[in-house]
Amino acid sequence: MAKKVFVKSKAPALVRFYNLFLLFCGRVNLIKYEVDFLQYLKIFSKEKKQTGNQTSENALKQFLDNVKSKSLNPATQIFIRGELDRVFSNRVKVANIQNENPSLMDQSFPDPIFIVGLPRTGTTALQKMFSLLESCRVLKLWELHYPTAHLEGEHAIKRARNQTRKHAFLQNFSKPEQKYIHPVGVDEPDECFRLLFNSFTSIAISSALGLDDYENFVMESDMLNAYKEYKVQLQILSINNPKKQLILKAPEHLWNLDVLFKVFPSARIVMTHRDPLQSITSYSSMISMFRRTAYKKTSFKDLGPYVTDVFEEGLKRSYIVRKNQNDNKNIIDVHCKNLQKTPKKILKNICRILKINIDDKSNEILNKWVNNRKNDTPGRHSYYYSTYGVSRSTVEKKFQFYDHKRYLSN
Repeated sequence: MAKKVFVKSKAPALVRFYNLFLLFCGRVNLIKYEVDFLQYLKIFSKEKKQTGNQTSENALKQFLDNVKSKSLNPATQIFIRGELDRVFSNRVKVANIQNENPSLMDQSFPDPIFIVGLPRTGTTALQKMFSLLESCRVLKLWELHYPTAHLEGEHAIKRARNQTRKHAFLQNFSKPEQKYIHPVGVDEPDECFRLLFNSFTSIAISSALGLDDYENFVMESDMLNAYKEYKVQLQILSINNPKKQLILKAPEHLWNLDVLFKVFPSARIVMTHRDPLQSITSYSSMISMFRRTAYKKTSFKDLGPYVTDVFEEGLKRSYIVRKNQNDNKNIIDVHCKNLQKTPKKILKNICRILKINIDDKSNEILNKWVNNRKNDTPGRHSYYYSTYGVSRSTVEKKFQFYDHKRYLSN
């Protein structure tokens, strides 16, 4: 049996030393690592006439204010600067493509299939399996980081891949357990929340960095314009590959199903399910890797209550939307346990319903992947409820409205 993996309470020694080194360099004015808040607000003010919307402007301000109020480590502030620089670059490039080639946006774009569900409910494994099918297209990390690179030529693609490779290396270096919990790689499928953050609206970013004020703002915002901008990016990404079925995955779509259906009226949804107690603790453990890297000190016991409340909100919102949907035939429900036990059977059933072909070559690749799975072995990522302050009684009370067992199949 594979060795169990627990998240350690402290970041790797080299990461801690690097932050101390940056602090020293900052004090003697050898390096500037702080996020320049005014700089980014000025950049946005210059481009908002073309690409900005009120939600994005307010979200950026809230994001910067929340970052400013936190005692984030120097390396994390450098990381945030890099993310913001890439976002602003992406926004300008997307706007230029729209302005210079308006006809490109008129090309046929069938609504994607979305994998949604609470984090740690099997969405990543399901997305990976879809990526092995010849008839499907799942976006890789470098494509999500640089959505216009496909249209900019080989040099831009090479640069996008190299920059993303550096990002993946730093992620895995600063969080060694990540390769067993949520692998990150330049050519690995990844979550499309990165496209939402190009509008400065993503709760995946806030949960990783502990930006509660920003997160609350995003969850209470009208996300319609953000999803419209998200769709434009998907159209750009699909220009050179229009025939394959696009499969997208981001748990945070669960919080915005109402807006998603407005922007993608014929979208089909695969929704994953799991015992909330397990998904809450697993996600608390996962984001603890980010928090211990982002801050000199952080309380792991605060994570469980926070995740419990956020997950409750996400599921309640999704079920309100599902209740109001006139026809739920476009939503397929899958339980994490079934996905773990018989992954190929579950995928084939989903593909049958969605009318997605699995050819012989894809079937062979799928068999090989199922047989060779190592990092994502069920039960390898281990954790204790008490470490993260997760209360069984509180979770059971808050999630009385949600019966995950109804989605279990024999």
